[in-house]
Amino acid sequence: MNVPAPADGWRWLEAGLRTGDVLNPGDDAREHVVYFVRADRDGLMTHRLLTFVAEGRARIRRVALELLDQLCFPPSDWPLVADAAERALDDVDPSVRLAAARLLVKAAEPARAMSAFNDSADPIVRTALMEVMPWQRIRRHRAILERLRTDPVAAIRFLANIALLGRDESPVRDAAIRADLEASIAALNTPGSAGQRWAWALAGVDREEDCCLFAERLTDSAGSESVRLEGVRMAAAAMCEWRAAPARVTPMLIRILQEEPSGVRAAALDALAASVTASRLAADELAALADDPHLGATAATALGSAGDHRAMPHLVRLLLADSDQPRLTEAFRVLARAGADPEAPVTAARRILATHPHHSEPERAMRVLAAFGPGAAAAVPELIVRLQQAVNDTPDWAMCVLGRIGPAAAAAIPYLREYPIQAATHALLEITLDRAPADRSLANCPERLLRHGRFAMDLLNWLAGNGGLTARQHRQLRSLFETPGSTRVATAGALWLHEGPAAAEELLEVLPEYLSDDRYALAALRVLTAMGPHAGPILDRLDRFVAARQRTRFHSGARDAAAMRMDEALVTEAMALRQRLGRITTC
Repeated sequence: MNVPAPADGWRWLEAGLRTGDVLNPGDDAREHVVYFVRADRDGLMTHRLLTFVAEGRARIRRVALELLDQLCFPPSDWPLVADAAERALDDVDPSVRLAAARLLVKAAEPARAMSAFNDSADPIVRTALMEVMPWQRIRRHRAILERLRTDPVAAIRFLANIALLGRDESPVRDAAIRADLEASIAALNTPGSAGQRWAWALAGVDREEDCCLFAERLTDSAGSESVRLEGVRMAAAAMCEWRAAPARVTPMLIRILQEEPSGVRAAALDALAASVTASRLAADELAALADDPHLGATAATALGSAGDHRAMPHLVRLLLADSDQPRLTEAFRVLARAGADPEAPVTAARRILATHPHHSEPERAMRVLAAFGPGAAAAVPELIVRLQQAVNDTPDWAMCVLGRIGPAAAAAIPYLREYPIQAATHALLEITLDRAPADRSLANCPERLLRHGRFAMDLLNWLAGNGGLTARQHRQLRSLFETPGSTRVATAGALWLHEGPAAAEELLEVLPEYLSDDRYALAALRVLTAMGPHAGPILDRLDRFVAARQRTRFHSGARDAAAMRMDEALVTEAMALRQRLGRITTC
């Protein structure tokens, strides 16, 4: 294939393929490739990538195939790329063959991928094709899967039996899956491990009891570490699928925590930490592990995220040590809402501010201060220094924290007034409680705001809770609420504050539609809670939501730990609202 290169050559692309950076969202080389492939799917850029697939070193060949896999935008039928992927099924490198098989399923029609599966004798290729094959689009797929239950490759048999799982219990099929699981662990790639795949298949037919039971059996201490690890992963997947699963599997995970250090023990802690419900059930065990040199950070963060005050000294040490725990800030927020003493975390954050270079804001310390709001008033002097010494960066985080602190940050007022920007204006509103600047800003905005900006919406929301809206501001709020999209939820609380029961019918029509949106469900529930008895018409819907056995299926489609925790939070809010409405209706 002889395609001319740009004048400066293709070294930039080869470098990205060699390091693998081109697979990372946001990478400059990747953005360049995406732009040109979107513009011309069979153009120069695609041809150059295919040259690397055919001629590059093994790592470059694999990364090029994986990049093309990521570039398979709908419609997925891409004959040029499918041809290259099929040729690469015979590559000498196993990782290249694996990537080629996965790409072929995406780029080719299902019949062509199935034909490649039937023609191949390579276990790596056949397993990779089997993992991602769209069986529902394959003609007579059930008959094919039944035949594959006796395939000579254990991973093929495992995947076939998984795909054929039904709602009715089948001891023979379950036993066959268990028999092939250990041999399949190393052969499977993505998505999901062997235990996760089994759990997902059981979730698809709502076999909660069986899933938890199999997880417990796999973690038996007599099993190999690899099988026990799959049992823990199966338990973690079960918690993501069913609301009662944490109570069922937590005792088993706690027992594993009592064992000697191992990968299985660490995985059990991760599984417990992923669920707020499980973390509360295992609170004493987490507290006992908080000083562990290897597991302590995860245990303390989980304990804090469950609202347990015993976590605070450990979290403060993690903050000062610049820990990479991804949920550390979340743990501080939960503890702040639970009424924890702010002195230690605020002191730690102040120390970080005092030692951090002035030209850059330490975001985590700022987030911790923001979580404690007025309780972080002791940090006002350090925040003022940020305002005074900012050179190249606008100190947005300092302004945000000062606003959260509120009137106790009055000393910062003259410094905030030196910044004619929205963040400073909003902070001044929160500190001075003077609505005049907000009135002036909104007076300069059109009456129909439509998509005029988040700032105007924030001002209207603030005014609705601090003195109310003028007639013109009410019309501006209405224009935002009547605009389809997320602004309806974002302005619903202000609309309720201003209009009261007159808006109830509209709000009850809009808000329930967002209960399956992981971004706005909590906000919608909180407005419904504020509506009190006027939210009564959704009582039946709340009852169904709270009584559901399975987790909420959010619009994002996620079924991971973050979605599980969002569902847990929603259930807590919904139960509180349900109890409040129940008390009202019985009075």
